[in-house]
Amino acid sequence: MSILVLTSDTLIGTAAAGNIEYTSPIFAATPIGTQRGIVPTQQYYRLNADYVGSNATGAQSLFGVGVTLSASTVYEFEIIFALSKTAGATSHTIALGFGGTATVNNIGYYESLAENNTSLTTLAATNDGVVFIQTASATVITQSFGNATKCAISIVKGTVSINAGGTFIPQYTLSVAPGGAYSTVAGSFIRINPLSASGAATNVGTWA
Repeated sequence: MSILVLTSDTLIGTAAAGNIEYTSPIFAATPIGTQRGIVPTQQYYRLNADYVGSNATGAQSLFGVGVTLSASTVYEFEIIFALSKTAGATSHTIALGFGGTATVNNIGYYESLAENNTSLTTLAATNDGVVFIQTASATVITQSFGNATKCAISIVKGTVSINAGGTFIPQYTLSVAPGGAYSTVAGSFIRINPLSASGAATNVGTWA
């Protein structure tokens, strides 16, 4: 087995086409001119079967796992998930947030939601919503509803600056126990990759 090991160093002053560089926490490559870019090195988790949650209040893990992130690092992430339940008609809302032992300098993410009372494949356009959220704390992303059958699909894209390293756990919180548990459905996934050291604007490329 062959292994290529690069030692972290400062990026060269002027990038040139064909360069491959490593400066922790990123690999960089220059495909053309001086247009250096980040080579994504994603940590990835995808559900192969439905993950059943709890018919309860309090934050609960969206996937049943969290990812361990490094200190003083900015990450980019994307989550696509669907929640579905078939029982329980107590009116409630759903909030999205992030828990774990990592501490956050700042976070910003786009969240788009569509939901209905029938199935994951017939979503009413009038039930769509888009927000930009700047806190890791639980933020309500749905209207209040009390249908026994409920389905919601969400797309989440954003960045987070980590202060102290530790676990980073996507979570959802029900305002009240609805009478039936939600499941995060198979095929839902999260991917996350480092962008830069924290503390300044991320700047990789020919920005000026």
